[in-house]
Amino acid sequence: MSLFQRLLLGGLLLLALVTGLSFLVRGTFVSLSALAQEQKAIDHAVSGLAAAQASLAREQILVERSLLHLADPQGITSHSTNPAATPQESEIRDQGERAEDRLLNARIALADLRSTPGADSGAPIEIDREIAQHHRVLLRLHHTPPTAEARTLSARELEPIDEALSSHLRTMLDRRAALLNDLALRRETLSARLIGACAASILTALCILVGMLFFTMQPLRAAARTARRMGQGDLQQRIVWSRSDELGTLATEFNRLAIRLRDLRETESGRREMELQLSDAVVQSIFEPVIVTDGRGQLLRVNNAARELLGAAASDRMALTSTPGGAQILGAIQTAITLQRTVNSEADSAMAPMRIGEAQKNFRLRTTPMRDNEGHLLGAVTVLEDVTELQALDRFKSGFLAVASQKLRDPLEKLRLAIHALGRGYAGDLRPLQADVLEGARTEAEHLDDLMADLFAVAELDSGRRSLRLEPLRPIDVLREAQSNVRAAAADRGISIEVEAYADLQRVEADRRALRSIFENLLSNAIRNTPSGGYIRLAATESKRVVHFRIEDTGRGIEPERLNMIFGRFTSGSSEGTGLGLALVRRLVESQGGQISVVSQLGTGTTFTFTLPVATNIALRHPVEAG
Repeated sequence: MSLFQRLLLGGLLLLALVTGLSFLVRGTFVSLSALAQEQKAIDHAVSGLAAAQASLAREQILVERSLLHLADPQGITSHSTNPAATPQESEIRDQGERAEDRLLNARIALADLRSTPGADSGAPIEIDREIAQHHRVLLRLHHTPPTAEARTLSARELEPIDEALSSHLRTMLDRRAALLNDLALRRETLSARLIGACAASILTALCILVGMLFFTMQPLRAAARTARRMGQGDLQQRIVWSRSDELGTLATEFNRLAIRLRDLRETESGRREMELQLSDAVVQSIFEPVIVTDGRGQLLRVNNAARELLGAAASDRMALTSTPGGAQILGAIQTAITLQRTVNSEADSAMAPMRIGEAQKNFRLRTTPMRDNEGHLLGAVTVLEDVTELQALDRFKSGFLAVASQKLRDPLEKLRLAIHALGRGYAGDLRPLQADVLEGARTEAEHLDDLMADLFAVAELDSGRRSLRLEPLRPIDVLREAQSNVRAAAADRGISIEVEAYADLQRVEADRRALRSIFENLLSNAIRNTPSGGYIRLAATESKRVVHFRIEDTGRGIEPERLNMIFGRFTSGSSEGTGLGLALVRRLVESQGGQISVVSQLGTGTTFTFTLPVATNIALRHPVEAG
């Protein structure tokens, strides 16, 4: 039997039970109504008999009074001579008419009693006969002279009739009392039967419901427990269902699904195991130390190179914290996870110093976040690059550049003085061709002097001989000073320079001389590449404890393929630059804790943006625009 059939059978049983109970209740109320009607009829008959008896008794008393009154001689004379009715006779007639009305009501009550189911049909007939006989006697007394014979007639015929009526009335009252007792007993019996039937029906309904729930819900609970264990990963569990109903079909399909999931998990587990082995082999094959962490910065895996470098700290985060260079490694990992972008440390302060044996080595950290296909962060991969030799070469190069630039400045200065003397005519007048050649030599000498100045500045930064003097500076003052320094050069080329910044922006922590060099290089490039009629906008905004400086121009722009290398050394956006200006700008910005970027579009212009950290003091802001 299927689940639907069982539910349908249970519903039909409940419906039959409710229907039987409703018929029982209806029959009970019908029986109680019949008993109430019977009681009402008996009460009506008893009241009619009592009223008739009282009326007859009153009329009998009036007749007796009349007989006593008419017995005197005065009364006899008046009765024989005056045909008019006396007041006593009129009252007797009125009482007789009212007695007839009561007798009529008594007969109607007796007729109702006669029609009542189970009533005695003989008693109403006898009572009716006694009432009629009583009425005839009273009528005869009305027309009988008030003599001793009339009094004898009243005593002989009326008194037995009254006694008979009283006897019948007592019988009716006794019967009424018995009927009331029987009615109360039958009511109690019917009520008890109704209550018992309701209790039995409710108990039967509860038994049916409990049986249905037990035989239906118990297997469902077992199936739910098995399904819960399957959901927790135990795919060896199976749902046992002995009946071939709808739930049995569902259990079978659920078991098949569990088998497929188990096979799929085994296949997926094998594939993941292979991928893990492959990724582990890739990590182990990398020559440089590699550290893999999860999204919370906990160590997951290290390759052999990292294990040799870190030793016991390679698998313990707490031990790595106390290892030389470990704090820098954990800091780079945390920064990459927090910012969710690649962290590539290039400043010397961000290097991780490590001691291998007796040698001190420096490692550059490169931390890259790992994400899944949906972009969720999984962890980070940190690669440690040994840059000890590169730093030594860089220091040698910086020293060489510093020495070379210093040694070349004296001959270059003498060459510039000689060109200047020839141009002034100290060695005699020059022909036009000689003057043109000398002007070209002067231009190249100035270009070489700019190159030497940039080389010297870069060498100072690389060698660490140039120290920065950081101080709080107002961004609006920095922009106005930069505008003032190049206003004349821009005006000569027909270029306007605008400044847009709030006067109460938070101060930046920067080196004034370094900022001057940054703006000189960026603005000289902008003026050089902006045609006449264009404009240059200097702006500053604040967000997240940094101030963004922006230099916009309407020049010819930079090719997209050259944007990635624009900050490299000896890379210039035009043939007039030295190729070191933007590299110097980048070094100056990064040495002050900032970053620089560029956005350009050919034919539209270029925008350089760099950031500097704000100082500790904070001021309120109100809109002020200067230009």
